[in-house]
Amino acid sequence: MVGATLASIRYYCPDVPICVIADGGVDVSDLKQEYDLIVLRIDALPSREMSQRITGSYLAKLAAMWEGPFEYYVWLDSDACLWGDVTADINTELDFQILWSEVSIPEDADEIPSWLPHYYFNPKKLEHFDPRFEWRGHPYFCAGVYACRRNAITYQQWMEIEQWQKQSPDLFRFGDMGMLNYIVHSKRQREEMRVAMTDLQHIWAHHGKEEFEEDCEGSRWRFPENISRPRIGHFCGRKPNIFDVKAYSKPFTIARLEHHRRRHSALGAWGVILWEDGLISIKKIFGRLRRKLRLG
Repeated sequence: MVGATLASIRYYCPDVPICVIADGGVDVSDLKQEYDLIVLRIDALPSREMSQRITGSYLAKLAAMWEGPFEYYVWLDSDACLWGDVTADINTELDFQILWSEVSIPEDADEIPSWLPHYYFNPKKLEHFDPRFEWRGHPYFCAGVYACRRNAITYQQWMEIEQWQKQSPDLFRFGDMGMLNYIVHSKRQREEMRVAMTDLQHIWAHHGKEEFEEDCEGSRWRFPENISRPRIGHFCGRKPNIFDVKAYSKPFTIARLEHHRRRHSALGAWGVILWEDGLISIKKIFGRLRRKLRLG
C-alpha cells in the first residue's frame, strides 16, 4: 500500500521530499531507489530507549515528530493518498494542522456521544487527570493524516501522559488517535500550541464518494489532471481491496496502478493488483473457516 501513497505524492507534488519510517527488518531499498526517499529506521534512532519503546507499536509513526528530518511535515498513513496538490493549503506557521472538515461536538452539548470514548478517550476518566479540559467544541480527527511541527509534542510529554493509560485502562483508544487528539486539543485550550483546522482529509465512509467519482470520470484509471478540490483521500476502516464489495477503492486503486506501472505494462499492473488482493481475500476466507471449525 505504501507504494500507492508514494506514487500519489510524486505525481501531484513531484518536488516534495519524502521520508518513510521503516520499523523492523522491512526492506524498502526498492522504494528508496524508485522515489528518492529519506528512510528513518526505528532501530537506528539516536535514543536506544526511544527505539526500544516505540518499535513494533503504533508509536513508531511518531518517530517523524521526534526524530524526523523535516521541521514541518504532513503525515500520511499507508492507506492514504494525495488527490491533487495540497501544498498551498498547508500552513507551516502552525504547530499542528488538523486536517478535518467540521467540529465534531457542539460547545453546548449535554451528553457525551458514544463514539468519543469508543474511538478517542473517556472524558469522565480523563477528569481525574485533567479536570480543566473541555471535551466539547473540538474537531476530532483521524490520526492517519495531519500536519505538524517537529517536537510540537515532545517524547517526554507523550510518555508522561501515556502513564495515565497505565493507571486507568481504556482511558485512551485506537492506538495513538485518542491520545493525540487529547494532547492537541488540550494544548490548544491552554494556548500552548498554534492549531487550526483545514478541510483536507477525505474519508469516503464519512464524506461520501461523489467528489471522487466526479473527478475520476473519464480518467481511464489514471490520476485525474483536473481535481475539483485537492485533498488527501484516506481509505481507513475497510481497506481498499478491489474484491471487497463493501469497500470503495477506485482512487486508491488508481494510485496503486500508478505505482505498478513504473515497472510493468498497464495490463501487468492490473495483474499485480489482482494477485495481491486475491491473496488477501483468500487468506481472509481461510481465516474465517478456521475460526468456525474451532468454534464447532
